[in-house]
Amino acid sequence: MDNVENGYTNWSLGIIVFFILYEIAKGATKNGKKIGKDWQMLGIAVTWLHFIERPLLILCSFGLYTLVMPEYAGALAWIEDQHLIAGIIGFVMIDEFLHGWVHNFSHSRTPKNPMLAKLQRWYKVTHRTHHLHGGADNRGELGVSQTIVVGWGWAFTLPNYWFGYLCLYLGLFHVWAIGTAIKSIWGIHTHANLDYDLKLLNHPNPIIAKTMYALCHILTFPTQHHHHHSRSPTSACNLQNMLALYDWLLWKKLAIEFERPKIYGWRKNEKEENSVLYRYFYRPLNKG
Repeated sequence: MDNVENGYTNWSLGIIVFFILYEIAKGATKNGKKIGKDWQMLGIAVTWLHFIERPLLILCSFGLYTLVMPEYAGALAWIEDQHLIAGIIGFVMIDEFLHGWVHNFSHSRTPKNPMLAKLQRWYKVTHRTHHLHGGADNRGELGVSQTIVVGWGWAFTLPNYWFGYLCLYLGLFHVWAIGTAIKSIWGIHTHANLDYDLKLLNHPNPIIAKTMYALCHILTFPTQHHHHHSRSPTSACNLQNMLALYDWLLWKKLAIEFERPKIYGWRKNEKEENSVLYRYFYRPLNKG
């Protein structure tokens, strides 16, 4: 299990490094598009996730599964032996649904139920860190390094991560590894500073433009997710990392734009602007 987990982590970090180098070469990190605190946040997030949060998540999830259903360890290994492709498709669709549900929940209005309101508050403040990038001059832009920048506890309390480790516990090693790699690579590319989808959406050939527009209803492309990171009404849209189909049919929050966002990132308060540690660790859970 450790080899599978480490292999996935190394591949993901390797792809992120590749896109970081691409963005640097492209000039997408200059002129205030990325500032020192963005790099500091990346360092904090990678360190915390790799050395604390992910090991704790593995320990807790496997400990729980071993405690409550020891007889089911490896019980579904036959699925990937006989139906690997179907298993991967099913895994990706369930994982995307669970992630999209929590993401939508964290961007929605406060529920009337007090327990749900407290739960939502946790997700909101933990996820807020992911939307804080750039400086006070509003020149900051979304880059691939932001893929892994979230507040502490976000990964630990994501139901799709627990679902993924449940699949591992049940023996779906290749289903989990391949499905997670597909989702991760796609999510990394939607955060990267890419605009090929815009060129296709605005292509003078109507067949190409309409085909791309149709694909945006099925898959999430960079511009869609960049608008999720914008300071505009569309920041509450395009919640899926990969399957825009759910944004379109389930959450009703699909937004297909034909230009890049004008302003990226949410407004920061003074403490968030000045301290990356405050930005990463502070949890104002008692506020409404």
